[in-house]
Amino acid sequence: MIPSTKPYFDKRQTKFITSAQKEIFKSGRLILGPYTKMFEEKFAKYTGTKFAIATSSCSSALEICLRFLNVKNREVIVPTNTFVASANTVIFAGGKPVLADINRESLCLDVNDFKKKISKNTKAVIVVHIAGLIHPQIKSIKNICEKLNILLIEDVAHALGSSIDKQKAGSIGNAGCFSFYPTKIITTGTGGMITTNDGQLARYAISLRHHGAGKGLEDIQRLGNDWLMSEIAASLGIAQLKEIERFISIRRRLAGIYDRKMKEFNINRLQNFPESHHVYYKYPIILKTEETRNKLKAILKNQYGIETGSIYFPSVHQMPLYKKMYDFKKSDFVVADSVLPRVLSLPIFVSMTKTQQDYVINSLKKALNQ
Repeated sequence: MIPSTKPYFDKRQTKFITSAQKEIFKSGRLILGPYTKMFEEKFAKYTGTKFAIATSSCSSALEICLRFLNVKNREVIVPTNTFVASANTVIFAGGKPVLADINRESLCLDVNDFKKKISKNTKAVIVVHIAGLIHPQIKSIKNICEKLNILLIEDVAHALGSSIDKQKAGSIGNAGCFSFYPTKIITTGTGGMITTNDGQLARYAISLRHHGAGKGLEDIQRLGNDWLMSEIAASLGIAQLKEIERFISIRRRLAGIYDRKMKEFNINRLQNFPESHHVYYKYPIILKTEETRNKLKAILKNQYGIETGSIYFPSVHQMPLYKKMYDFKKSDFVVADSVLPRVLSLPIFVSMTKTQQDYVINSLKKALNQ
């Protein structure tokens, strides 16, 4: 079976992690130690931000940022093409998620629909970068936000290392939130990170992730939670971050091979944007119909042993929870409803061999003719 994605640890990373874990076990300090601090410092430097705060997940990172921005009883615009946590955390922070449609070319938040969804009660927007592509119009969105005093959070779960005009994802908005889930560009097993240039947000996040502590757990200043990253997880993050540019280079090479073959097969893929540096967390193709997509997915898995993925499908507005909460109209998400059911993500991962990719391509060619 060829997986759709797979984490990668080579001998050099494993050696570092093994040595680090011996030190961690010897010290007895499993949280809030030197490895977490080192990971945060290296991550901030890599993303070009003043601060990076490690958390237990991207979900906890989002909730911390939303609570700091005080979205209680306010609206937060969220694209429907995202993991449900992006919307859920708005509710956990006391706000109301307002779902918006997506752009057909990038599958990111549609700027025109974003403008339409803005109201007097809008406090923030969560811009979700998709499949390794930083939102191509994030600078335009930022300009709108600055004019209307709307706060901007970047959900960078898909796009660590991506950039636009040489500015890294996670450094453009008021805050960036990252995921280190096993499928991501780099992994810590599970975990997240907040990036920001706002010192107040950084201090708030450091407190909130540790039960709202001030100087210590005997000095609880606010209602927080247990959202810490372990030292062991941080050691994985350091090892992975050292290799990130190599990882991205491999992904871009694999994507380039797919690009040439998809053109040959006359299959649509996401549009390239010259000003954006794509890291190819996923490689989505767009089929002509949902039926074609489902048939192709089944053939690749059952006949050829190839796993494929999707891009956040079903969308948030299609989730039973949100259908109960909102009275959506068919016209609300025309692009998402049209495009996302037809999206199929081909396998792409750092340890993918030429033999494996050739097999995927040849199997895809055969399956398209079945």
